[in-house]
Amino acid sequence: MTGSVLVAFIAATPPTLAAMLAFFAGRASDRAAAQERAAILSQSLEHLHVAVARVEAGVERVETGVVELRERVARLEGAQTAHPIVGG
Repeated sequence: MTGSVLVAFIAATPPTLAAMLAFFAGRASDRAAAQERAAILSQSLEHLHVAVARVEAGVERVETGVVELRERVARLEGAQTAHPIVGG
């Protein structure tokens, strides 16, 4: 009985070892792929952050222009109400 168990163990060892090696190699490959995807995602997020910063700077410039335009219009309207145009 012991001899047949030993033969069965020896016969089962190579496929079991091969399955274990394949499993560990697959896990390592999955980890490497996940790290690669994470690096790509991180780079994409950085590009997005830069783009959002540019858009925010543009919006800020437009807001500044609108404020200056409102002030000019207010001054012009104030000047017209202080000196109404006769006959108009």
